[in-house]
Amino acid sequence: MGIFTIEPAPWPAKSPTWYLPTKWLSILTAFLPAIACYFCIASTLILQRDVISNYTLSNCPGVRSSLPPISYSIGVWEPQKLVWIFALMVHIPPRIMLTRMVPQIWLPGLGQYIQTTAAIVEMLGLICVTVFTVDSIIGFHAHAGFFVIWWAAAMWGMGIMIHLQRLTGLKDKDPFIRKTWWLKIGITATFFIVSAMACTFYPISQIYCSIPAFTIFCICEYSVVGLNAAFWGVALYEFGREFEGFLVT
Repeated sequence: MGIFTIEPAPWPAKSPTWYLPTKWLSILTAFLPAIACYFCIASTLILQRDVISNYTLSNCPGVRSSLPPISYSIGVWEPQKLVWIFALMVHIPPRIMLTRMVPQIWLPGLGQYIQTTAAIVEMLGLICVTVFTVDSIIGFHAHAGFFVIWWAAAMWGMGIMIHLQRLTGLKDKDPFIRKTWWLKIGITATFFIVSAMACTFYPISQIYCSIPAFTIFCICEYSVVGLNAAFWGVALYEFGREFEGFLVT
């Protein structure tokens, strides 16, 4: 025998091994991608002006933009690309857990199924946007298609959560939920309007080689990321009022 005595652990385990607080899981799920995205954009603007100065609109050679689009900040230029990938690696595990658990607040049925499906598709869309960048082998249009999938799933998830809180009467039972319900409606409406503006001004910028239109597109694109984070931050704060954390056995 050595100086250590090893006792076999009982199986199945009787007591929890880890405690995962909902607060930190929510921060990593809702806010980490937005923080990482804005860090990549800001660091490019501050430290790599030469990179931006060489960026031209895809259909307008010689027409340069002073703002970097998100797709290039997180998917092409380094070291920002590496920062984004690392943030995504940290983000995905808690997101998987909350994607599985948050819809459980609803009774089993179509609403719960739709909420879960929307969350899964949104997560997969985000992963595909990261893997298949604008300069990947499948090209810009595939990257744009995955971004549309992410956007549609995000809009889908926001809408169904608002609808379920209205349908179940949850917003009428808790004054706090009623306030956050209206807040989520405002965020979702703004998310849709800003997205529509981005879809309008991007083709205008490419057709007419318009820097003002491309600048508006970039600002709208940045705003979409922040609004998505804000919505899920509010939703997960609501979830955290009922569930303090997870005991993992």
